[in-house]
Amino acid sequence: MRGEKRDRSFLGTCVLFSFVGILLLLQAGCSVQPVGYATGGNNSLLSKSSDWPYSVEVIERSDGTVDYFWEIDSSIEQADSVSLKYHKIQSSHKFAVIEGSIGPNGRKYPVVVDTGASQPLLVKQVHVRENNLRVHSLKGSDADKKKVGLCYLPELDLASIKLIDWPCLSLKSQSLGFGVRDDFVIMGLPVIREFKYVVFDNIIGQIEFSMDQVFEPGEGDSWVQFPIWLEEDFGGNVFLFARILIGEQEMDLQLDTGSGRGLAISEELWEQMPANVQQVHLRRGKELYPYIGNLSCRRGIAKELAVGGKKIHDIPVSVFADDSPLVEDCGGLMGMELFRDAVMVLDFENELMWVKRS
Repeated sequence: MRGEKRDRSFLGTCVLFSFVGILLLLQAGCSVQPVGYATGGNNSLLSKSSDWPYSVEVIERSDGTVDYFWEIDSSIEQADSVSLKYHKIQSSHKFAVIEGSIGPNGRKYPVVVDTGASQPLLVKQVHVRENNLRVHSLKGSDADKKKVGLCYLPELDLASIKLIDWPCLSLKSQSLGFGVRDDFVIMGLPVIREFKYVVFDNIIGQIEFSMDQVFEPGEGDSWVQFPIWLEEDFGGNVFLFARILIGEQEMDLQLDTGSGRGLAISEELWEQMPANVQQVHLRRGKELYPYIGNLSCRRGIAKELAVGGKKIHDIPVSVFADDSPLVEDCGGLMGMELFRDAVMVLDFENELMWVKRS
C-alpha cells in the first residue's frame, strides 16, 4: 500500500562463502566449528555472539579449502517509491551510481547499483577503516590472495531506503576495478531483485526504487518491452538476463548496470551480427572487469547499432574469445552505454525490461 513502510525479512538466511573463486551460496543445515575473530579497525567480529544478529561457521574441506557459513536476518525498509539522482561521477564513468551512507548519520559514498554483481553488498578497506566496521578475515589460497573478509554492515542508507543486516564482503581496493576512486560501495543483484521495479532514467539522470508499487508505463508512451529472467549457478551466484534484438538478431544477454561500456559479446555471437555492424574496425586490446581482471579482446566503435528496434550511435563494442571467463557462460553482456539516451525499467514483478528512448 502506498505510504506504508514495506519490510521484507529473510529469517534464518544462511550464506556460504566458498573459496574456489568467490562463490556465494544459499545453504542450510551447516555443521559448526569454533570460529575465532579477526580485527577490523579497532573492533572484532565474533561468531555466535548474542550481541550481534549473525553467526559465522567454518567447514574445513579435505582438499584444504575452507567454507564459511554466515547466518544473518536481512531486511529492506522503504516507506514509498524513492528517486535518487545519479552521483556526479556517473557522467564520466557511465555506470549506474548514486549516493548512500553507511548508517543514518554516517559517511557518504558512491553506491554502484550493479546487476552484474552476484553478491548482495561489497565494501573496501576504506569503508571498514572510516566506519570502524567489523571484519572476519577469510582463509584459503584465493581468499588470502584477494584479501577477502566477511564484513558486518549494520545499515546502508539510500535516502529513505534502509538496507539492514545484509551479507557483505570486504575486498581490497584493486579487487574491484571501478576506476581511480577506491570508495565505491557495490549493491549487487541479490538486493536489487527485492524491489518490485527499478527505473534507470538516463535522460534526467536518476534511479527510482519501489518495494510496493507495480510499474505502469504511461499511456501513449513509446515503451518497448523485453523478457527478463534470473539464473542461479551451482554456487548460488545470481545473474540477470534479457532477450533483446541486437540488429535483427534476437539475443539472450546478461544485463550489467555496473558497466559503463556498451556491448561485450563472444566471437560466436559477433559472427551472427549484421554485415554492416561487422564492418567495425576492431583492434586488439584488454579491458578491466571487476572481480575478473584484465581480459584480452578486440574492440571498436559501432557508428550505428539497432538495439531493441531503435538505432543508436557510436556504441563501444568488445568481442571476446568464446572461452573468455566474461562470456563463456552467458554469450554477452549489455552495459549502460546501450541505454544512455533512454529510460530503462527492470520490472521484477512481471519479469520484463521496459525501454523508452528520448
